[in-house]
Formats: sequence, structure tokens, C-alpha cells
Amino acid sequence: MDRLSRLLLSTPLALAVAACQATPSGPGEATAGPEPLSIPAVLDAGWGLSTVFQGDARINGVACGELDPDSPGEEIVAVDQRGAVRAFRRAGEGFEPMDLGAAVARNMGELVQVICADLVPSAPGDEIIAVGMFEGGEDDGGRGIVRVFARDPMASGGWVEAHQVTPALVHAVAAGDVDPSRPGHELVVAGYFGAARLLGLVATEEGLSVEDLSAAHDLDHQGNAKGACTTTGGFALACDDGGLVEFTRGQGGALSVHGRRDLGATLARIAPFPGDGVVVCDNAGLLRLIERGAGGQLNGPVTGLERADNRLRGAVVADLVPEDKGVEVATAGYDGVIRVVTLENVEIRWVDNPERPARSGFTSSKRSVARDSAKLHHLTIGEIDGLGLCLVSCGYSGSVLVVHRVGASRGPMTSQEP
Repeated sequence: MDRLSRLLLSTPLALAVAACQATPSGPGEATAGPEPLSIPAVLDAGWGLSTVFQGDARINGVACGELDPDSPGEEIVAVDQRGAVRAFRRAGEGFEPMDLGAAVARNMGELVQVICADLVPSAPGDEIIAVGMFEGGEDDGGRGIVRVFARDPMASGGWVEAHQVTPALVHAVAAGDVDPSRPGHELVVAGYFGAARLLGLVATEEGLSVEDLSAAHDLDHQGNAKGACTTTGGFALACDDGGLVEFTRGQGGALSVHGRRDLGATLARIAPFPGDGVVVCDNAGLLRLIERGAGGQLNGPVTGLERADNRLRGAVVADLVPEDKGVEVATAGYDGVIRVVTLENVEIRWVDNPERPARSGFTSSKRSVARDSAKLHHLTIGEIDGLGLCLVSCGYSGSVLVVHRVGASRGPMTSQEP
């Protein structure tokens, strides 16, 4: 059991219901004003900030992964509204661009999200999966695309591409062992075409290809999918009609809708939460933890973690502050601020009815740690050499930013996470 799970299963504390409300911002935090700053800035003395890249186009998505197995730590990949895919590695105290070759350099349509995952075990390191438009911009209509980049296992290790065209924009992507009957991990992609798709990657002597595995499953859904994450036994989608939709395997292994919950606002980003729930953010500026109910669906208790004045575009769950007693959830949004919320598992006792059985719940404290000079569009995490576990953000300013704890590990990394 990892540290994250142990924290959530720790002995409950006897607290009143009122204690489950968020506490004031942490010590050392500078007040964040209502307007973006002219330059990126740190808002909490316990955190530092590095600029990885500064461009002149909105960067829609960032991800971290093992793109260079010969270098310590993870690398960063970013995609922008012009369809560019860029990667960066740690170099001294800063960062440098990586050469991904001609296959990756060829721009197509706007790319809106990106992840890194090991989908081809025979290829070194992780693959890059970028999704968006086949041509044109996100709002132009037309076909969507899933672009997969991998190191060629049959040749010199250069990057090669395979892609899948969809009827409309692809806005959501996740990877995991969604189909246990098949070796390796699969991709879940969804967007503006009313049905998720389950994809596999195949590497042969002829090259890399995408295999559509969707026919064996019922993957239709309402709304447009804006975010996706894997869950126990399936995956969940965050949709623009407010729907939180989960697909799970039934008899025979086929995936179908297990439940749908209306959260009342356009959902944007989603992440799995230890203990088998999800964290989701939305256009109303809400960041919420959704737990499972007695029937196993995502219809259990809802814990509000943050309320911003504008859209949120980040849902990250990680042990960002190891010395704290809880697990952290991070988010970012259109006000340009990156926030970290610390959650502690507690026992809720009903002060107005002592005879009512107590239940498990969460108390939280939050802090704003940094901000960009414009709206933020995505937030992720990565293990960066010399900086430890970091938050990585991007957005309308054209910047890729790394936000890290001050005093975190700065020596060369001696091991890699699997």
C-alpha cells in the first residue's frame, strides 16, 4: 500500500461537522489580487517557480513522462493551439528543448490535451499521446484526431507517429489497464462525437499502428467529454452538460455506463482519488471530491475543496507536501492561480444529533502557491530531476511553468518510478 492510501485509511479524528470547512490559507502566503500579474510569480514562501518555455501561442496541455530513459527524472511535453508538440528535459538548473524529429514536428490541427504513458512495452520509455483537431481550431468544427508518438523499437530509436481520426474534436484522454483481457495498457479517448473510444497501440516490423477496440463495448454517452480518467474497473468522463459518467466492465468484460451524476456545471478536468472516488473541477470555479455510494457508483458524499471566481482547469491528486498529514489536491484556472488543498481523513460526528452514527469525511486547508500572467488551461505533476515532485502548468500566456517545493530534493535522482 502506498503512502497516499495509508494516509486516507489512517485512524479517524473525532471532529465536529464544522471542522470540515476549509481553513484559512497557509502561513507565508501572499495575497493574490483579482487581476493577473504581468509576470509569473510565487505566492507562498515555501514554493519556487521555474519557466520552462515561453511562446507566443496558447499552450493547451502539458504532461510529464519518461521520454528519455537515459536521463534522470521525467521530461515535460506541451501542446498548443497551433498543433505544435514540444518536449523539454532538465539541463543544469534549467531546461532545454528535446529534438523529437520530423514526425513530431509536423503540425496538424489544434491540440488540446496530452498525456504520457507506456503503451508499447517494446519501445523505450513512454509514448506521447496528443488529442485535438485533425485540422483547424477547436471551435472550427470538423474531424478530430488522436496522435501517438513512440520511439521506433525496430530502428534507431527515432520517434514515429500513428494516428486515429475521429468524427469530431477529441478533448479527453486517459491511459490504463482498461481491458484486462488484452496485454498492456489501453487509451480512452472521448470528445464531441457522443461515444468514447478504447484504443490499443501495436508495434510491428511495419511500424506503429492504432487498434480500435471499441466494437466490443457500449461507449455511448450524453454531453461532450472534456476530461477522462481511469477508475477501478473502467473509466470516468467529465462532460460539458454537467454529467459525471462512469463506464465499468460487466459480465463478459464489456464496458458500459455504470452511472451518471449531474453536477450542475460544465465539467472540465478529472482525476482518480485514492479510496476509489474522483476529483473534478468545472466552469463554475468549483473543485469537488466525489465519493462512491453504497451501490459502488459515484453518487456518494461530495466534498467542496475550492471555489474560485472563474473557471478551473486543474485536477491533480498527489503527495505534494510529504511532511503534512494529508493528501494534496491541486488545481489551477482562469484567474491564473495555482492552488494546493491538503485533505485529512476524519470522522464526522453530528453535533446536533449525538446518537446519529459518525461517518468518514475530510477536513481541508488550502493555499495559493503561484500564478501565471494569464489564464491557466491545464495542470499536471512530474518528478523533475533536482526538484522532486513538481506541479507543471500552462495556459494563455504561452508559458510552461514548473512549481516546486523550496528545499525539495536537488541531487541527481537514483531511481525512477515504475
